[in-house]
Amino acid sequence: MNEFAPNVWIADGPVVDFYGLPYPTRMVIIRLDSGCSWVWSPVQINDALAAEVEVKAGPVKYIVSPNKIHHIFLKQWSEKYPDAKVYAPPGLEERKEAEGIRFDATFGQGETDLPFHDEIDSVIIQGSYAMEEVEFFHKASKTAIICDIIQRHPEEAWTGFKGMLMRLNGLVGDKGSCPREWRFTFWPFGKEKARKGRDIILSWRAEKMIVAHGTCVEEGAAAVIERALSWI
Repeated sequence: MNEFAPNVWIADGPVVDFYGLPYPTRMVIIRLDSGCSWVWSPVQINDALAAEVEVKAGPVKYIVSPNKIHHIFLKQWSEKYPDAKVYAPPGLEERKEAEGIRFDATFGQGETDLPFHDEIDSVIIQGSYAMEEVEFFHKASKTAIICDIIQRHPEEAWTGFKGMLMRLNGLVGDKGSCPREWRFTFWPFGKEKARKGRDIILSWRAEKMIVAHGTCVEEGAAAVIERALSWI
């Protein structure tokens, strides 16, 4: 675990195969005022990582998945922490790959006030017929936590043919953004809904940004986010 901001840590996990592309994995751990921890998009669990989470951030109280393809290690964490409340993003529970994963709630359904809302804000990016995604904002550190809608893969990590594909898809470097094939799924009528979510993210005026894939931003994040989401 590496400290990114006060009471905010990131932990990088193993590389996973995503349609033939080697994708890095990353999780976020936040220590809440209650002394318990909030875990986002967990990576592969092991005893050392679990112990470090508990020591630094406290017992795991919430486990959240930001979109329906970030589920690979959820079962491990939900079984390790049976008392934690597990949140699914829209669309995940219906997937065959999610069979056997315990979910206690789904973002956007039921709860209007999330139990961690005073410390962590959230918004669902809607409008795509393929996938919706939940974005988060840790208020105390002014850190936006963004999953796949902004990707900033380091240029040196992507070379050759696969690197060319990633560059053509607009996912490499400081100006990385959203996969083009996902952008297309907001047409023809979804962008209006997506803009509502984007505007909420911009209203956060984030100073920092953690992304699931690529280089995080430690200052001036609001401008980076605005540029990356300008396609909406």
